[in-house]
Amino acid sequence: MTSVRDKFVSMKGLKTPVRITIADGTKINAVATGTVSLKLMDGTTIKLSDVLYIPEVEGSLISVSKLVEKNVVAQFSKGQCVFRYGCTKVMEAMRCGNVYKLKTVGDDVCNVATTPRKEPWVVVHARLGHIPFKRYEQLLTMADGVPEVTDGVTSDALCAGCCMGKMRADDFPRYAEKLVKSAGVLVLVHTDLMGPMQTKTPGGCTYVVTFIDDYTRHVTVYFMKAKSDVLSKFMIFKAALENAMGQRIKRLRPDNGGEYTGRQFEAYLNNSGIKHEKTVPYTPQQNGLAERMNRSLVEMARCMLYHESVDKKWWAEAVNTAAWIINRFPISVTIKTPYEIVYKTKPLLKKLKVFDALVYAHIPDEERRKLDA
Repeated sequence: MTSVRDKFVSMKGLKTPVRITIADGTKINAVATGTVSLKLMDGTTIKLSDVLYIPEVEGSLISVSKLVEKNVVAQFSKGQCVFRYGCTKVMEAMRCGNVYKLKTVGDDVCNVATTPRKEPWVVVHARLGHIPFKRYEQLLTMADGVPEVTDGVTSDALCAGCCMGKMRADDFPRYAEKLVKSAGVLVLVHTDLMGPMQTKTPGGCTYVVTFIDDYTRHVTVYFMKAKSDVLSKFMIFKAALENAMGQRIKRLRPDNGGEYTGRQFEAYLNNSGIKHEKTVPYTPQQNGLAERMNRSLVEMARCMLYHESVDKKWWAEAVNTAAWIINRFPISVTIKTPYEIVYKTKPLLKKLKVFDALVYAHIPDEERRKLDA
C-alpha cells in the first residue's frame, strides 16, 4: 500500500473503498489498486502488482505475506531482509528499529510490513487477568491492540494460577430477575462490601466496596480502613459517575449490612432522591449481581497474585487491576464493553502488561543530577 500516486504505472479505481485497519488500530480507506514501479539503488527496476492506493497512509508498506503468496522467499537476518525469487536475489531491505526499509532511487523509502509479534497463550492469558479463552475471542473484535497468540489455542489450558484462584463451591440457583438489566445507565446501582481482608494493604485498608451499574455492568471499587467509610465512598462514586454519564442514580440496591442502613446513609439517599432497595436478610441471592462481581474481582486478583507469587499485602492493587480489566471486557448482556458504553470509545489494551511485571520508570531530566540513572 502507498500514498505516492506518481509511482503507479497503471491504476484502477475501486467502486467501493476497501477499509483497512493499520497497526495502531486506525481505519483508513483504499480508493484504488494498480501496479507500482520501483527503481532500486543498484539500478534494478521491479514492479509490484495489486498495490493499494491509500491517500491517508504515511509513506509505503510492502506486505511480506503477499510476496510469499507470489513465491517470493523472504530471508530475515539481524540487520537485513533479502527477497529471492527462485535462485535470483530480487531486493534487500535494511533493518531500522522494528521495521525493514527498502531504499529506492529518489529517496523514496518502502517499509516492509512484517507480521505483528505473537506470544504464547499462557503469556497472553496472564496479561489479560486469566480470562477464559472464549472471552479473549470476543475481545478481539471489541478492543484495539489485543495481543495475538502463537500456539493455535482453541480452548482453555490448565493454569496453576486459575486452579488456585478460582476454586469455589457450587453456584446459587439462578433466578430470571438476575438476568434482566435496567432500562438505562444509573437507573439501578448494585453495591456490596468485602472484608475485612486477612492482610492490610500498605495504606492500612482491609475493606473494599463495589458499585456496579446494572445497565452497563461497569464496576467501580474503593478501598477502606473501616466499614463506616462506605457513605463517603458512595458520595465520591455518585459525583464521578453522574458527571461521566450525564444521568442521576435512581435506585441503590445493597444488602442489609449496617453500613448501608445507618441514619446518615438513609438521610443522604432521601435528600438525593435515591430509592433504597434493601434485600431480605440472609438472602445474598437477591443481590446476586454484586455478589457475582465481587467473586469475579477476587478470583482474578487471586490468579494474578498466585501467578507471580506476589505478597498478599498487594491485594488492593490486584483487585483494582481486575476491575480495570473487567470494565474493558465483553459481557453477556451487551454487545459493547462497559468502558465503551460509559466513555463512548473502544478500550485500548495495547500497553497492558502482566500484573507485577518489571518496569523501569523514567525520571525527568529536571529531577536528575549528572550521575543519576
